[in-house]
Amino acid sequence: MRLNGLDKGQRPALLISEVQNGITNARYTFSPLVEQVEVRGIVARIAALADAFRAAGAPVIFCNIVPRADFKGFPVNCVLASQLKKGGKVMAGRVEALTHDDLPIMPGDIVMERSHGMAPFTGTELDAILRGEGVQTIVLCGVSTNIALPGASTEAIALGYSVVLAEDCTAGGTAETHQMQVSMHLPLLATIAPGEIVADYVAKQSWAA
Repeated sequence: MRLNGLDKGQRPALLISEVQNGITNARYTFSPLVEQVEVRGIVARIAALADAFRAAGAPVIFCNIVPRADFKGFPVNCVLASQLKKGGKVMAGRVEALTHDDLPIMPGDIVMERSHGMAPFTGTELDAILRGEGVQTIVLCGVSTNIALPGASTEAIALGYSVVLAEDCTAGGTAETHQMQVSMHLPLLATIAPGEIVADYVAKQSWAA
């Protein structure tokens, strides 16, 4: 399988989107999205993919949404933002805002915590960090294929990056919406591939300093 964006030895970064306790961990919350995360087993696959990136010397970046405890600077300008604020748990200082208990953060990983917005680039330092790391291709995983991952793909493309989506390391609100996104919408922006294939490509390269 040819992976556009990785087939010429481009330097990638793994962006792990919103795999946080209050969003994806059934020990802390439950929703159709959490159910899909559990059914699809994405947390263990993301951990394995992250290990492959670390072994190759490529950046692993956790992109978390962590509003301030008082939600200052967090505009409630869409239904999803309203739900997050009303839930009142995924915010600074609470365990629900932390990365999923079963997804370890290792030395050298980067944790990006934004206090607003539904996608990781706008109003954050993510683009500057990626350029500082010489990254050419973004590999996306996490949640959700409904909102954050299409948003991240669109932002990354606009900034000149290539995008790969590790499909079996992602989940959406329902199986049906996930399948629609990865078969109809996201292929217009990203190369869709299994995590193992992405890991194999990354393992053939080394970007160690």
